[in-house]
Amino acid sequence: MKPTFLFASIATVALALFAGAVPSAEAQAGYSLKAIESRPIPRDDHFALWKDVALRACSESKERFNLEASQCRRVISERGDSCAAKLQNESPLMISSTEVSRHLGRKYLQCATPYYFCKGVEVKTEEEARSKCR
Repeated sequence: MKPTFLFASIATVALALFAGAVPSAEAQAGYSLKAIESRPIPRDDHFALWKDVALRACSESKERFNLEASQCRRVISERGDSCAAKLQNESPLMISSTEVSRHLGRKYLQCATPYYFCKGVEVKTEEEARSKCR
């Protein structure tokens, strides 16, 4: 796979996730990213919803990340809590706006979601892709 195609694919995945094509997640408490304006979401539940969004991307992880679905879920599960912790200081206790939700969700997904894997190595830049994917 050529590095340019690789990063075009990553960008496409990111746009689909960040633009709101996926965020229809609903937590056990009945919170929904789509209904955040009418029913604000506590910070921890908000990040749990975005984790669900990230985990759903694993259903197409072979095409998106060159990982098996189980590997994708493992990566997200390992990173998810630390990503949420990193964002705690810039997150309000209650998220009540779609704009804030998407801003935090974008940062969460960038942190928790795997990048593309070549030969078992995660590549994050075109330079890494050129050196690892040949």
